[in-house]
Amino acid sequence: MTEVEKKDVAKFWQNIAIEAFVYLLKKWYFLVLALGIGAGYGYYKVHKVQPTYTASYTFVLSTDQTGRGNGLAGLASQLGFDGLTSSPDNIFSGDNIIELFKSRKLIGAALLSEVDTVSHETLLNYMLQRQFAKMYKKLGPFNKNPASYDTTRTRVYRMLISRVGASFQVFKKDKKLIFYIISATNTDPGVAYYVAKNVLSETSQYFIDTRTKVSANSVQLLKHEADSLGGVLSSTFSSTAAMNDRTYNLNPSRTVQRSSSIFNQAKATAFAGAYTEVMRNLEIAKINLQKETPLYRIIDEPELPLYAVAPSKFKQVIYLSLIALVLMGAALISIRFYKDILSYFK
Repeated sequence: MTEVEKKDVAKFWQNIAIEAFVYLLKKWYFLVLALGIGAGYGYYKVHKVQPTYTASYTFVLSTDQTGRGNGLAGLASQLGFDGLTSSPDNIFSGDNIIELFKSRKLIGAALLSEVDTVSHETLLNYMLQRQFAKMYKKLGPFNKNPASYDTTRTRVYRMLISRVGASFQVFKKDKKLIFYIISATNTDPGVAYYVAKNVLSETSQYFIDTRTKVSANSVQLLKHEADSLGGVLSSTFSSTAAMNDRTYNLNPSRTVQRSSSIFNQAKATAFAGAYTEVMRNLEIAKINLQKETPLYRIIDEPELPLYAVAPSKFKQVIYLSLIALVLMGAALISIRFYKDILSYFK
């Protein structure tokens, strides 16, 4: 396309735009009507929209345990157990923690957790009573075992999981910081508060349990082994003492009767050595568990009653007025264009 042709095309569209603008000015009463309808609908809608409530928790959930227990870790290193105190695995860090909050499993666990320790009411029943009263009256309270739900209850349970998952967000103010924020929004202040609280509680507990599972199991196994060896060692000492009492002031020429006592003393020495080693490993396992335990602290938390956030009436009216104006202009131009086409083919 030559420069002359490009100028002709640009001039053509410019003339079309000017003609459309002039035509719309002639139909100004339709545009004013559209503005009025849009403003009226916006004013009506803004009064129908329920105010929302937001509950936000600021918390720390970090797996970076550098510097914690350095003295004990150094002692473990001197004893030759440095490998037990290292934790290179850090899959639950950064954005992985944020994704963990959106897990349907953990949201479901939050719904089944209690909002009242006296009545033992779950968040699931709490939400149903406040926001789905008719459904709750028809179905009755839900128990804490989703596997026992019928089809209708399962559908409701899954619907609430999706609703809760869309009602909150987890984010960091700054990528360099370890402070997270969970913010839940709902038209009911109690629901917003307990969604944020229970989701945070369930997710943080799952996170800590998962990160410390291996170390906690090691501590439990070593503790059980230490208790068992302690009981055997105590029994062996008692048995040895009893045998010594029975052979007291024995004729030195008949030492065969002391053989059982000597054997028990050897067993006691062996058990004592094993007990000492197990106890040392138990203490090192406790050091490792302490090091593996993530840092979790709530910094700021919401307080009831929450403040309502109502939509801006002015912005809503202006927004819908402009939409109505644009739609009316497009409709008028389309009608004019359609009439021009009909007149052209006549």
